[in-house]
Amino acid sequence: MKRFKDILCVVETGEACKPALERAATLAGSNQANLTVFDVVESVGAGIEMPARGTIAADLQTTMVSAHWQGLEALVDPYRTRIEIQTKVLKSTPFLEIIREVLRKGRDLVIKIPETQNWPDRIFSSSDMHLLHKCLCPVWIKNLPR
Repeated sequence: MKRFKDILCVVETGEACKPALERAATLAGSNQANLTVFDVVESVGAGIEMPARGTIAADLQTTMVSAHWQGLEALVDPYRTRIEIQTKVLKSTPFLEIIREVLRKGRDLVIKIPETQNWPDRIFSSSDMHLLHKCLCPVWIKNLPR
């Protein structure tokens, strides 16, 4: 069996992500793998009537990235007693940044929770489907407990 050496766990801050993070931490520990917990913040300006390159948008983007990073740090803190975890927050389209991170760092597994969606007849969102189709490593979309 191939052992994973570099795992990327994509989460959003909050309680809903704990099962995916627990699975990633357990898998990283049993494989002696690197674990990076990753969040992507959408770029400010998309859908908002404000100039995307203005100082207000830049300040808002910086504040959002900082808040997400602090949330990630609080989320992974209990797991740091077992394994070493790196955190990263980037801004862009989520599935594109995930794929870029896989390419840049040679990740060999992506674990994430499904995105929330408004379509009850679909299992995965459009972004999740893009990731499943285009990512160059296995993608494990961890279902949330009901």
